Amino acid sequence: MRPAPAQATKLRLEEISTEWNIIRDTARFVRRYLPAIRRYVSALIRNRHDAEDLVQDFFLRVTQHGFVRPSRGGRFRDYLKAAVRNAALNHLRRNRAPKAVDFGILQDSVVDKTQAAADQVWANEWRKCLLERACRALEEHQSQSPGNLFSTVLHVLVDNPLDDSKTLAARTSALIGRPLRAEAFRKQVSRARRLLEKLIVKEVAQTLDDPTPEQIKEELIDLALWEYIHDHLLVEQWPPSKKA
Repeated sequence: MRPAPAQATKLRLEEISTEWNIIRDTARFVRRYLPAIRRYVSALIRNRHDAEDLVQDFFLRVTQHGFVRPSRGGRFRDYLKAAVRNAALNHLRRNRAPKAVDFGILQDSVVDKTQAAADQVWANEWRKCLLERACRALEEHQSQSPGNLFSTVLHVLVDNPLDDSKTLAARTSALIGRPLRAEAFRKQVSRARRLLEKLIVKEVAQTLDDPTPEQIKEELIDLALWEYIHDHLLVEQWPPSKKA
């Protein structure tokens, strides 16, 4: 892939659209997407040491020079994947990678099983990052809300999918050290799912430049997250009101 046009506007992290506030702070950017980037690079470059060198070089360059953003709009996921892919190509060229490295998979003109597999890794890891962030936000909500068990009940439910509500409530009671009725467990689960849906939508919206309901839905579908969103009004009425 050829380098970006010279006239492309070079923006430092703090100058990129405020809708993409997740990448204005380099440290937050690294923490959020490092797992996805590392797995994607490993799928492109089979040599473990070369892959790790690339990841380190990529973030060093981001910290020092920011990004080249050719145009506004679109998905940050696609933009970042292209940046990492270009970095891999440049890294291999600069270091004259041995023939053992499948250099051809990094070319836009070559669409093969290896590249398709790498793209699937990227989508899977990106989805995982979004879900983990939403779950951490749910944990934080529980820790700041006395009597709230949202994160706990969902973990118990996921770990014991075949148990009935009474058994799940008993398991939760053992964890929290106080009685919890089956009805109360079900209410906690229902409210927890509702909040988790909101958090997932929020995470996805933050990766879109000036997101619309249609764009959010499309991204949720592409990442196989739409099935998690049972209340579609959370998307259709985006952005949420300040009172929500």
